[in-house]
Amino acid sequence: MTIPPLTDSDPTQAPRLSDALLPHTPETLSPLDITHQTFGRRAFGYDRGAVRAFLERVAGRVEALLHERQALRERLGSLERELEERRQSEDEIRRAVVAAERIGHDLRENAARQCELMLSQAQTECDALRQAADTRAAELEAAHEVRVAELEVRYRDRMAELERQHHDLTLERDRAHAERTTYLDRAYSERHADLSARLSAVRTEYAQFVSQYRALMQSFSELSARHLPAADDTLPGTAPVTVIHETATLDAEDPRHGEGQRPPLVEQNFA
Repeated sequence: MTIPPLTDSDPTQAPRLSDALLPHTPETLSPLDITHQTFGRRAFGYDRGAVRAFLERVAGRVEALLHERQALRERLGSLERELEERRQSEDEIRRAVVAAERIGHDLRENAARQCELMLSQAQTECDALRQAADTRAAELEAAHEVRVAELEVRYRDRMAELERQHHDLTLERDRAHAERTTYLDRAYSERHADLSARLSAVRTEYAQFVSQYRALMQSFSELSARHLPAADDTLPGTAPVTVIHETATLDAEDPRHGEGQRPPLVEQNFA
């Protein structure tokens, strides 16, 4: 890469940030000029080798500085272009912000107008709905009153009908109860008379049985007393004979003994 010599900037060009930051040399001086620089000879002069070595070092340093200066100029150029682009972007952003503010203002005004219009429409609809609701409520109230009156009439009619039915059922129940009571009284009287007659018949029969039984026992006792053997005629090994008979002390009219009961038994031993 060819390194430009150290020269002043073109006075016809506009001043740039790189021209302000980087110093300029008053005369043209390149690394080749330093390298090929020659000096006249004098007595007792400097060492030519040392001077040449120094010049080469100076030429290398100048070349490095020129490279660095060129890189800085390129960097400054890119930064200036970027700055210009940013300025242009800033202008565009500023214009966009202004346009956005204008649009926002228009949108706010449009939104305010739309809100007012919507509120007006909502208020109108609300009034219409309220009026319709009031009308509907009045109609429902009238229908409810008519329905209540109708239900009251039906309730009174039904209540009267139920009271009549209850009265009829009460009369029917009392009549049935009276008939049942009469029937039960008659049946009880008939059954009582029948049982009383049967009891009298049984008592009469039982008295006759007791009389016959007493007579039979008395005759048996007499026969037994007549035909008893002597004391020495007793057969050996003969066990005494036990006769069980009913006592005749039961009164036939004793109410404590019911129908079908028999007198107690009494044991009588015979040797």
